[in-house]
Amino acid sequence: MIDSATPSSSPLRSILIGVVTACVVGGILVNSEFGREIDALRDRPTFDESLADEPFFPAPSPDAAGLAAASRKILTSWADEADALREAEVAAKAARAAGEEVPELPRDQAVFGEEFASQDALENSGTWVLSLYLQGTRKNRANDDAFDKRGPFMSPLSGGLEESVRRIWSRIPTQFKTRAAIDGGRIKVDQLIGSERSFPYDGGHRGVSLDEGLDGIVLRHADEEPFYFLPSLAMERKVNRRKLHARARYYARVLAGWKRSHTKEADFAAFRTRAWVETAPGGGSMTPLKRGNADVPEASAELLRERIKLSADYLTRDTSEAGEINYEYFASDDRTGSGYNILRHAGTVYSMMQAYRLDPDPELLAASLRAKDFFKRAMQEDKKHPGEWFVRDVNRVRRGGVQKLGRRAKLGGIGLGLCMMVEIEKAVPGTVDMDLVRGMARHVQRMQNPDGSFESFYNWDGRETSKRKSIYYSGEAILGLLRLHQLTGEEEWLDTAVRGADYLVHKRWKSLGIRIYVPMDAWLLQALEEMDRVRPDKARMDYAFAVGESIARGKLMDPEVTPVDFLGANLSGPSSMPNAATAGAFGEALTAAARLEARRRPGETRFLTFAMHNANFQLRNQFWGPNSYYLPNPARALGGFRVKQDFAEVRNDHVQHNLSGLFGLLDILDPEAPDIGEMVAGAQNLEGGVR
Repeated sequence: MIDSATPSSSPLRSILIGVVTACVVGGILVNSEFGREIDALRDRPTFDESLADEPFFPAPSPDAAGLAAASRKILTSWADEADALREAEVAAKAARAAGEEVPELPRDQAVFGEEFASQDALENSGTWVLSLYLQGTRKNRANDDAFDKRGPFMSPLSGGLEESVRRIWSRIPTQFKTRAAIDGGRIKVDQLIGSERSFPYDGGHRGVSLDEGLDGIVLRHADEEPFYFLPSLAMERKVNRRKLHARARYYARVLAGWKRSHTKEADFAAFRTRAWVETAPGGGSMTPLKRGNADVPEASAELLRERIKLSADYLTRDTSEAGEINYEYFASDDRTGSGYNILRHAGTVYSMMQAYRLDPDPELLAASLRAKDFFKRAMQEDKKHPGEWFVRDVNRVRRGGVQKLGRRAKLGGIGLGLCMMVEIEKAVPGTVDMDLVRGMARHVQRMQNPDGSFESFYNWDGRETSKRKSIYYSGEAILGLLRLHQLTGEEEWLDTAVRGADYLVHKRWKSLGIRIYVPMDAWLLQALEEMDRVRPDKARMDYAFAVGESIARGKLMDPEVTPVDFLGANLSGPSSMPNAATAGAFGEALTAAARLEARRRPGETRFLTFAMHNANFQLRNQFWGPNSYYLPNPARALGGFRVKQDFAEVRNDHVQHNLSGLFGLLDILDPEAPDIGEMVAGAQNLEGGVR
């Protein structure tokens, strides 16, 4: 969840802000570009009616599988010949250097493979396009042309299979014309369906006459082979609908060698396809695709355990020997970012230990403990209040895990630090210094005001106190205190948490007795559900459900009107894909609401249904075998969760929220799964020191 912060305000100011906001929102809906996008969407021409009954994800296709297998056979034959030729050239060079007879080089690219038996039938059934995706690091990001020439390498099926594959082979850079590269790549097959349709040159207002990921664009020019900008390319290269036509012309030049002038003169039309991709490198079964993504089964306990394991393995790989967890990974070009966030670091370790409770992997535990020590190096004892501990921002991590600390000390950082420490201690008793943990909790108590509210930032060095109030830090702190109470049974932590929760429930978002806002606070909802187990209260319960309803209202939850791959997604504008990263945080919240629902509203399954839809959307946006086909390093991204379907950035907090959300749902679906907020058996006032 994004660490948003909002200025504190008086009741009168809150009312004024609410009135102004309502006016602004009303103006947006009536007069803004958003309104014009809605009008453009309403007025755009419908697609071919023959596709009305087309299933969203295509059925398996023997023709597509056969076409891919035959194409691979030809490519591997040519790659073997290229390898042999290189080896012969090396041997010839060595012979010349030694004054020996130079061996004859093998013939160059004779006809290999066999014609695909069904080719004539396929060509008569419409247009088919072959695409080859090769793995390999993209190193030259500064030069877009060089960067994009790495593929995919595409060709329509025309003039015979061998000729079609030869067009692909001719576009592969020499260093990738090897058997190893071909075996590590994947073939995708697209079949054009329905009829082509025209669209305005710019795609209509903000491109809304095109559906990103569903519509492709064909460019035609008398002097060029037709270029098919396939629908999945928009997802693979982060091309939103406003830029589809411009990028189609660009890729015709870069990927297919068109002249620049021809891309500007070309005729164009929109089309749709059925698509399939090799499930794994090197060939084999084919997985149906839509919008560049593969479908997933309905969430089940078995599937959740499998995907949680993938997430944990990703985080284990991403934890350095010094305990640093890579903050962001740009999977589209296999590049690690340079940012850091200690609050999200703590949340990530917390989720790693949840996974450890399911599968006690020693490597996962070792990585988690290294990351815990990394967090501790960012902590600082309060000189004014000895024995109390806060955590400072980590602005940058130098080589070897050396941290450059910032001045800000966030309440949320120490709140999630408590969650992290308690989760470690629950999983591996005796691992955590309980004196330190209690010192962290006492710092949270110091940050609480007499009315129950919390300060969001600690003015530890005497500089000007921040006036900003985070929406989420209080919920994180309350949850941390509750988790500590679950571990030790000490009532003072529960008392502090209850006061904080009551302020948020009864005062924070009210003005003159009127509730003006219910934030989508996933951390608080989790805390309220766990608080309800030990201090039930109807007002807190009602507010927890109100938060859950607020989250659900911001999501696509109606299967009757929502595309299959968007069910459970957050609402987004007409020009943007739904955000998949935040689905994890909302999954944590909705599963908490579902647990509260089961306990306090027996027989109702409203929130469980929401949580299931949300989980399926989460699972579709985790990188696994089939949907990572276009990445230069699929093994590196395996288990990570991307920002959006068309933006393959993975951050450690994206993985954390999604892992924890799936863990919470598993708690509901599998009676044998660990309780996400369990009281430790016999929890009572533990003595200080390491337990």
